[in-house]
Amino acid sequence: MSSPSDKLRPPAPQACRLPPHRNGTYWLLALVAAMVLATSVALWWTLHQVRSLAQPFQQSDLWHVSSVHSELARVALLARKVKAQEAPEAELQERLEVLFSTLDLSDTSPRLGTRLRQELPQTVLDLEDLGRHVDRWSARFASAPPVRGDVAGDITLHADELLQRIRKAVVAVHLFSTQESDRIRQDLHSQFMLLSAVLGGLLVGTALLIRKLLHEARSAQALSQQLAQANRQLEVRVASRTREIEENRALLSFILDSSPSDVVLVDVESGFVHFINSQMVERLGLQFPPIKLFLPQLLHEPGASQQLMAALDRYGQVDGMEALIGGKNPRWSSLSARLIEVDGKLAHLLWCFDISTHKQLESQLRELATRDSLTGMLNRRAFLERGTALLDHCRRHAKPCTVLMIDIDHFKRINDRYGHQTGDDSLRACATSIANVLREADILGRLGGEEFAALLPHSSTESAWSVAERIRDAIAKLQILSIASEPLKITVSIGMAEMAHRDAGIDTILAWADQALYRAKASGRNKVLAYESAAAHSQ
Repeated sequence: MSSPSDKLRPPAPQACRLPPHRNGTYWLLALVAAMVLATSVALWWTLHQVRSLAQPFQQSDLWHVSSVHSELARVALLARKVKAQEAPEAELQERLEVLFSTLDLSDTSPRLGTRLRQELPQTVLDLEDLGRHVDRWSARFASAPPVRGDVAGDITLHADELLQRIRKAVVAVHLFSTQESDRIRQDLHSQFMLLSAVLGGLLVGTALLIRKLLHEARSAQALSQQLAQANRQLEVRVASRTREIEENRALLSFILDSSPSDVVLVDVESGFVHFINSQMVERLGLQFPPIKLFLPQLLHEPGASQQLMAALDRYGQVDGMEALIGGKNPRWSSLSARLIEVDGKLAHLLWCFDISTHKQLESQLRELATRDSLTGMLNRRAFLERGTALLDHCRRHAKPCTVLMIDIDHFKRINDRYGHQTGDDSLRACATSIANVLREADILGRLGGEEFAALLPHSSTESAWSVAERIRDAIAKLQILSIASEPLKITVSIGMAEMAHRDAGIDTILAWADQALYRAKASGRNKVLAYESAAAHSQ
């Protein structure tokens, strides 16, 4: 049984013997093909050599050795500064890591070429010796516990000798690279001469082939009628195929328009909209599909638009980028884009999925992770993180900073007598009262149980004292009723400590404030006391 495609297939031409003069044409074609093959091989080899010369400079052996010399010089200079106590050891450790990564003498991805390793073994030995020194210095920093010792002095002791050896290596590699480039250029000259000869022979063969083909033009006229018949049948098949393509295109448009994702295809130059589904039109807040639309107009934030266009221009595609899509009511979307060709012109294809609900859940989870569930204040971890950043800010700008440790007096009695519900109400009321007294720049957190901590930037002990007294007075005036409608009297004890040393961290200052709090509780509670150092006690 014959298929429909068999009916459209043109009739097979009758078998016939080729005239004798065709044999000469085939031999000529074989000769030209052989010369084309020879030309391709010669051209490939030449391009291979040219590509080796056109490698980026930063990947060459000379660049590598020069970079090692430069990094070693920086390490030597930094070691002298560390030894003179003009720079921290952490900066020297980071610079050693940069030098070690620049050396990269591993066998898996060597920086030095194989030929250079064979021709300049002394250079390789010098680099490996430098690698052993750097590895030894880095190990002394990375040991646990650290066994640093006088690393800077050791570096200074060996730096001059190592610099001299690496400087000689730079000169040797430069001379070797120059000689290698000259050798490659000479090889390329010979190859170009051979390629010119092969191209000349190809030109002669092509001319002979053209002459032969002109003589055979008359024989081609006999086949014109058969070709005309085949052409008519081909037109029928093309028309059928065109209808099939149109139907497939309509089906694709229907699928994309019914897709839950937003899809748009626009021309890069003119902005002409080849396709946009209804979801994207609704997302943009339009009543009708636009005629022109440029891809940057879809994104709500200019920075995201620039990032998307830069990635498309550089890589031709973007996947999984999160951005706000839309104008008046933008929503978070995960978008992907491609730079494709439509009708011979470049076009941008973009499809995106709504992830607004996911973003809201992320925000809620982030809030839950940093807030105390009972009072809504910062939890201990979040308070320590933000407090550390705030202390560093005050330290950089030479501003004072004071910490308050606030503890509810006899809180256990409240829980034991009135129940945990009343205790929770008391904690929330105290947290609200403390927050009302503090400034927006201050941070407040619940460290655990009935203990709160407040950090007051740009506040000395004197100015923080008045804040602490207002907190104590505000809590003393609270009117809280138990479940049995009994009024509660709540007081707090407050310990305070000011950042006094440059190396004092948040944990240290909290410990100082906690000592002051302990003294306030031991001396009667419901009072504010400041931290007194051991030196002050001795005086």
